[in-house]
Amino acid sequence: MNSVDVVIPCYNYARFLERCARSVLDQEEVDVRVLIIDDASSDHTPQVGQRLAAQDCRVEYRRHEVNVGHIDTYNEGLLGWASAEYSLLISADDLLTPGALARATRIMARHPAVGLTYGMARYVADDAPPEPRQHGAIDFQLIPGDLFVQRCFEHGNTVSTPTAVVRTAVQQAVGGYARDLPHSGDMEMWMRFGAQRPVGVVRAVQACYRWHGDNMSRRYRAAQLRDMKEVERACLRLLDRCGSSLPYADAWLAAMYRRFAEEAFWSASNAFDLGDDETFNVCLDYARQCRPEIVRTAMWWRLRAKAILGPTLWSSVRPAIDHLRGSPPRPKALWAPPPLGGQFGWWPEPEFGSGTLPC
Repeated sequence: MNSVDVVIPCYNYARFLERCARSVLDQEEVDVRVLIIDDASSDHTPQVGQRLAAQDCRVEYRRHEVNVGHIDTYNEGLLGWASAEYSLLISADDLLTPGALARATRIMARHPAVGLTYGMARYVADDAPPEPRQHGAIDFQLIPGDLFVQRCFEHGNTVSTPTAVVRTAVQQAVGGYARDLPHSGDMEMWMRFGAQRPVGVVRAVQACYRWHGDNMSRRYRAAQLRDMKEVERACLRLLDRCGSSLPYADAWLAAMYRRFAEEAFWSASNAFDLGDDETFNVCLDYARQCRPEIVRTAMWWRLRAKAILGPTLWSSVRPAIDHLRGSPPRPKALWAPPPLGGQFGWWPEPEFGSGTLPC
């Protein structure tokens, strides 16, 4: 039976902790251990964690005397505590779906070269019902590591953390989360896995990611430009580490900068419409920095014309201009959650090496 250590960092999520832990303890066909790390919560997390540990010998609980932050907490669990063959990090407010760990570890046991396997995540609200058990054969793929990294460069993160089961020895070899990448550290770490090994993906909902007002990552959504710059640092850092093994990385980097230029441009356009001159200028500068030739495009000169007209005059003539030329579709934001009930995760098309798993 495959063994999995599941690290559950918790900071003031006592109301969610027991349900998260139960979703792990109820996993079938795997030998699980639940490692709860309480980062000096001020709610009743200690009572919940201690009770869970007393009720089930598979649960271990430890508490920090002072808050050390989420990155150090993650690394403490993954690098310093986990010792099973496989590991998973899941926030206390998220849930595993029935059979998730068995599916992921079955793939990795069958394919020893795979260091990371992920699946789909469903976005749910606080009061979402449990995810039903999945029936029938489930598809999986083995993605060549360089193509996984390429996808991250060109489209952004493809992996939702509570779905990411890793081979513990590989995790401890590639290292943990970077402190200076609070938003993109997960993607940068997944790319380190991909730079060395193929990546498995399961075409099944492996976890439920709870989207609510308290989500740690929600703070970063309001700062899209900062997010882009952080993802840029993550990609450049990977190239410093592994660039010699990624011969097409320059092309991927160019594609990333084209994407960022468009996203920063539209952020500037939105800022102009909202009368936010500072964000308008900063985003426009970053778009030009990412893609200098953008200044020769029609959309650039339309935006400059808007700036010359000014917000008041532009708002009066915009409806007529949009009617004449049609409103072009704007690219998606750097990261935005799907609607509640939607899924997140990359299933490559066309498929690479594939197979099926029994439920």
